[in-house]
Amino acid sequence: MIFILLGLYIINIYYLKKKRLFRSSFAMHFFFISLIFIGPALYYEIGLTSYSNSFEPEDVITFEKYGIFVFSVSLVFMFLLANIKKSFLDDFFKTYRGQNKNVIFVYFLFWYVLVGVYILFYIAELPVVKFISTGSLPERFDQSDNVRLFYTFSSIFMVFIPSGYFFFIRYLKTPILKLLLLLLVVFILSSGGHKGLAAYFIIFALLFSGFRFNLKYILILGFSGLGLLVVYTLTKGKEFNEETFIYLLESPPRRFFVTQGSAFITRISMDRRYKYMGDIYEYRVIKSETYQEIYPGLNEKGAAPTIFLGDIHVRYGPIFTGISYILFLIFCFPIIKAIDGMSERRLYIWWSLFILFYVLGTAELSYYSSIRVFLVFLNIFLLVAIANIKLKTPSS
Repeated sequence: MIFILLGLYIINIYYLKKKRLFRSSFAMHFFFISLIFIGPALYYEIGLTSYSNSFEPEDVITFEKYGIFVFSVSLVFMFLLANIKKSFLDDFFKTYRGQNKNVIFVYFLFWYVLVGVYILFYIAELPVVKFISTGSLPERFDQSDNVRLFYTFSSIFMVFIPSGYFFFIRYLKTPILKLLLLLLVVFILSSGGHKGLAAYFIIFALLFSGFRFNLKYILILGFSGLGLLVVYTLTKGKEFNEETFIYLLESPPRRFFVTQGSAFITRISMDRRYKYMGDIYEYRVIKSETYQEIYPGLNEKGAAPTIFLGDIHVRYGPIFTGISYILFLIFCFPIIKAIDGMSERRLYIWWSLFILFYVLGTAELSYYSSIRVFLVFLNIFLLVAIANIKLKTPSS
């Protein structure tokens, strides 16, 4: 199965390049399905074993079949994307020229102030603050009983703060202001203890706003992150030796390329073996029981997120899972086509679509993920609507 999967993936890459669809916003979704289905398949086929205590080889084969299906559908989707000239949303987006910049500025400023007030209110609970003051790694915001409305505000963090960054950065002239804004955004995104979201923000910035523009800032953040890893290692009582250094080099790539997909494989395995004991239609059950299956020795709360198809597989089986993916792409088609048809790439709008693919590619279906999806479309709609408002000038 792995050779069929890889062959089909190469065909996808070829078609993506041939039709220049790497410039399309669909490339963001292609990025996520590549992480989910290609990384884990290669990892386990070459004999590596992290997280494999929770599934068997036949489950990896089923996972690879899902990958073959997903990339087959994506190939058809790209064909349609390249040959259908417009969508019914084109008229709503094509007139966008970034009008009413002052109103958009106030719009994003509102979200920044709201988030700033929230963080200041709970600043004593910030993991980074506790880490500095106590020397030990504290619980994350989402696991703290002292922090209220975390999921609501974390949804605002991930949608509006990076989107605002890509708007504000267009009008900042000096490198120091650009760097300070970048550091502020990364601080906000990682303030709750979620390092992954900040990493994806950096990846988006690198892939879609230009290598030369971001490199020096990324290097600063990279060295800062490396320093924090060293400090974290020492506070955990580990000697910083060759073994620890190798672990620090191996762990982040493994978590990035393998962890999300392996959680899908574990869902396949647990469903096949009827290992889910709770009500699988209650959103906490699948993610918590999957986490315990992957980490059986840890007596703590946790989640094992994966692409939204994983939970659908457990609840409804493979046929409905496949139909769900097709319906998802049909729903996304007019949005992708309309955004691609804009006269200029507006990264503060592209980010909303990126975070949609991020949420559905790395999180279970739940009330909280639905909030984030709603905020994504709210942000897109408001930005385009604000730009199309005809404001009265003093002379009129």
